[in-house]
Amino acid sequence: MMKHKIWPLTLAFIGLVTLSTAAFGKEKELTESYIVDLETEIHLEATVGTVELMPSDNDAVEIELQVESDGDSWFTSGGDIDAVLIKGERKGNKLVVSATPADDMVQHWVIRVPKVNHLDLELGVGEISGVLPFINSDIELGVGDIDLDLSAGDYKEVTASVGVGDTRLDNFDNSNNERMMVTSESTYEGTGSVRVDVEVGVGDVRLSKLSN
Repeated sequence: MMKHKIWPLTLAFIGLVTLSTAAFGKEKELTESYIVDLETEIHLEATVGTVELMPSDNDAVEIELQVESDGDSWFTSGGDIDAVLIKGERKGNKLVVSATPADDMVQHWVIRVPKVNHLDLELGVGEISGVLPFINSDIELGVGDIDLDLSAGDYKEVTASVGVGDTRLDNFDNSNNERMMVTSESTYEGTGSVRVDVEVGVGDVRLSKLSN
């Protein structure tokens, strides 16, 4: 079932299903890395833009962030782009990553994720793509599309649910798909150890497991 907290984002951004294609007047590129281990829980909080995920064999999560702002765009009112920083906060085994300040600008994230305990990703509006490492993951998107390849492995459970839109699981034997009015949920249950839960308010989800 969809979590209640995703609906405020959905209602707030219901008219913003796609990103503006207007030319941006300002942009800034940032990089950062944080040492992690098998006990680390990574939480990424993003507002508007894109997130691309990649597996990594390093002992650090590596982050590239490009922020764009344009005061003449209908999508943003132009934030203080020169002040933007990547913020990483550690709370025990939890690493919380975000951009600050995050208002009135579009963010493009590239995240290289090593083997960790858990990945929690939240994006308000935009697109999430790339390759998801073989780790427990919770991914939430308010409005937009998710198109992810899942690393090869034996999964315990994979769930993709959408409030308004379509869901699809590729290369998961005996997966199930349920539709009711405009909602869609695709599920897979296996004998492995890794769980992946993907939720979107308005948009489409495709998850495809890579072969060994």
